[in-house]
Amino acid sequence: MSQSSELTVARTEQGYVVAVVGQGTRIQSPAVRDFISGALEDGASVVLDLSACNYLDSTFLGCLVILHKRSAAKESGCDGQRFCIHAGEEVVQKLLHPTRLDSILTCNAQPPATTGEAVPLPVVDLERKEFGKHLLDTHEELAAVDSPSSAAFRLVCDQLRNELGEGE
Repeated sequence: MSQSSELTVARTEQGYVVAVVGQGTRIQSPAVRDFISGALEDGASVVLDLSACNYLDSTFLGCLVILHKRSAAKESGCDGQRFCIHAGEEVVQKLLHPTRLDSILTCNAQPPATTGEAVPLPVVDLERKEFGKHLLDTHEELAAVDSPSSAAFRLVCDQLRNELGEGE
């Protein structure tokens, strides 16, 4: 599997579209989390475009749950949500359904209209401890989702807590 990925951001009338082309992994998830969290805090709506994404790892999936929880269920833009996913049914089934995130996240098959050119969203490097905390936070969110993988994510959380020295 190729490790290629690209993140871009484009403006919309109500906020932004962040597109993931290729893979969304633990490497890209902090940049996506930081940008979308900031946009949501500023009152913008954000669409995460996964239509050209072929893989999401567990860290990126957990990041989606975090962003969903941070978004307010008011204002228009994403069927009443300020954060939603754009992807066709085939992509949703492949990337989100195995962890049942398709039942939690708001998904929209219609692509958002952009008002400008897409620009690259740079990937950020986190300090080791901060990165470990990001991994733990995202996997705790997945462990809380009722899915066939919940128990495995709880084990990952236990291991990460041990490695970070954060025993329960």
